[in-house]
Amino acid sequence: MGRFALILIIGSIVTFGISNFRMNEILKDASVSSYSYYNSNVAKNIANSVAQMLISRVADTTSFRANTFQSVTSIFDGSAQYKVKDTTMDAQNYIMIDVIATYGSASKRSKVFTQLPTGGGGFFPNTVKAAISTNNPIRTLGNLDVDGRNHDINGNLVGGSGTLGIWTTSTFSRSGNSKLAATVSGTDYSLSRNPPANNYAVSQTYPGGYPSTPDSILGGTANGYPPGKLKQIAQSGYNGSQYTTNPASLTYPLKGVTYVELPSGETWQSMDITGSGILIVHNNSRNAVMKNLNSGTFKGLLIADDIIHVHTVIIGAVIGLSPNPSSGNCIGNGNGDVLFSRDAVQQGVSSTQPGTNNFGFSRHRIIVRQWFE
Repeated sequence: MGRFALILIIGSIVTFGISNFRMNEILKDASVSSYSYYNSNVAKNIANSVAQMLISRVADTTSFRANTFQSVTSIFDGSAQYKVKDTTMDAQNYIMIDVIATYGSASKRSKVFTQLPTGGGGFFPNTVKAAISTNNPIRTLGNLDVDGRNHDINGNLVGGSGTLGIWTTSTFSRSGNSKLAATVSGTDYSLSRNPPANNYAVSQTYPGGYPSTPDSILGGTANGYPPGKLKQIAQSGYNGSQYTTNPASLTYPLKGVTYVELPSGETWQSMDITGSGILIVHNNSRNAVMKNLNSGTFKGLLIADDIIHVHTVIIGAVIGLSPNPSSGNCIGNGNGDVLFSRDAVQQGVSSTQPGTNNFGFSRHRIIVRQWFE
């Protein structure tokens, strides 16, 4: 065999070897890329699937929150962690669902910003700053418990998703055996006669001025509640609503919007508040007095010009409108409980709105505002 032929054969072998090696490298890279792409897609699908399941859960139980990461150990041969918490973005309140999913070597994250709708499913008013929010000095005495931790509609504790015990534009004083509890940054603080200072807020300034009417508590004209709207709903009888200037004429249990409009400076005294929805005691002078709430459990949002002596159970939230309460706003001097409930407030607000059809397994519709992957 000639030298040239030998060189040609060796060259061909070397060229084939290099080409074969390069082809194997290309195939290996393609396999790795395909594997990574597959893992990435599955991780993304897991993240989005968990987010969808959590959306359904929040829609079904609007008070559900998970302020620290919770684990899903096995889903589609992968795993996930999630948080569900209240947050604010661009001055709007949202329920944020944050999911991190892992499959193989890939991890993907989905963040979903949701809101309950203002049509039929209720919403949580920004004006509800605490279990009790007031525009005046506030005192607690006796055995009154003001609990800002979140509770369900039946008063059972729902951890990590509550609010302050008391919020006021003025001062707060506690004495007797009265107790306060709150949730601060996802941490629950138990009822105490000596609550930490971060369990309540005093000398606060409400942006744009403290709301002066029940309609402004729900957002006013911009949110579908122009002046007189709640009174109009009460007068219409919608969802069992009632309007009266004589509280003795009320029928029980209270439902929908119960609007008691008292003459200037008059007092509704020693009443039963059994029922749900939104209970309003108000007049244009903001001096309608609600005194000695002695019996019945109310579930929802209670709005009164001047509220004195809670001696029963309120599940939801209380808002006082008057800057000049008649009795220094002694909110309670006997046995009573104000238990903050996000669900009770939202259900109370929903009683003012036309209903919507349910979907899936959920009791409420929920709006997805942003979905980030």
